Amino acid sequence: MGKLTSVRADRTLSRSGLFATGPRQLTLPIEARGLSEIVIASGSLRVTPDYDVLAWLCERWLTRPTESGWMRPTFYEIGSDLYARPPSGTDYRTLTAALDRLGMVTVSLTGYDAETGEATRHLRSRDNLASVVLPGEDTTGTDRFKVRLAEWLRREISDGAPVRLSWRTLRAFDENQKLAKRLWIYLAAERWRRSGTETEGTWIACGDRLFAALGMDYAEPKFARRALKRACQTIRRVDARYAAGELQVVKTLGSWKIISKRPRWEAWRELRAEHEQARQAITASLRRAA
Repeated sequence: MGKLTSVRADRTLSRSGLFATGPRQLTLPIEARGLSEIVIASGSLRVTPDYDVLAWLCERWLTRPTESGWMRPTFYEIGSDLYARPPSGTDYRTLTAALDRLGMVTVSLTGYDAETGEATRHLRSRDNLASVVLPGEDTTGTDRFKVRLAEWLRREISDGAPVRLSWRTLRAFDENQKLAKRLWIYLAAERWRRSGTETEGTWIACGDRLFAALGMDYAEPKFARRALKRACQTIRRVDARYAAGELQVVKTLGSWKIISKRPRWEAWRELRAEHEQARQAITASLRRAA
């Protein structure tokens, strides 16, 4: 796959409450009713590294599909992309555990029918996200593993509208920034509307459904809102595109919302180019002065 710059992942999964950000036990069944999707699963997944591994596998499938559906990547390939270096023994164990969880969790989603592409109340799927065969089980060599994404998932990312994520930004959140990373993923999967010639915006109502979609588990809503405010601050530090816009939790007309505005991609690309030119000019002037 080479050096990743972005990955494409399933939009509905990215909006669902499948990925826990709090102390929720990963082995317990969950039912999370989000803003537009309902997920029923045999257990939660981790935001890191499970979401990252799943997004990597989705991108791998879209880049190199096979007739059988089976992919045969190596731990070195996926580990090098995740850690930006050759993976260590600890990394191998971390990746193996993530693949185990992806292979064990059974998921049902409502709110969208992958067959017709229409909203529905019927179950979209009830299947494992992936079938995984680890080294030593049915593979040759010690580094290569076999994985096949669920048929509905392969169909959805191929025929639907997957969400595209910056790989560098996705991996920039550290282990202590789970909620910020989860909110950043959710925002990426949102539908943004143009709010100006160079900006786009969206807003999300704060409440039980959003908390469920983000995998949050707080005793009181006020504690959840405080956590979301901190998450917004973290996102602005990690992703310069949000720093150039607006992202905050506010109360309007008696209700709490997350309001966000950011430069549209075309405008942001030009702005980044201007910033890079300015940095290069400053660096050049400092060298001349030296």
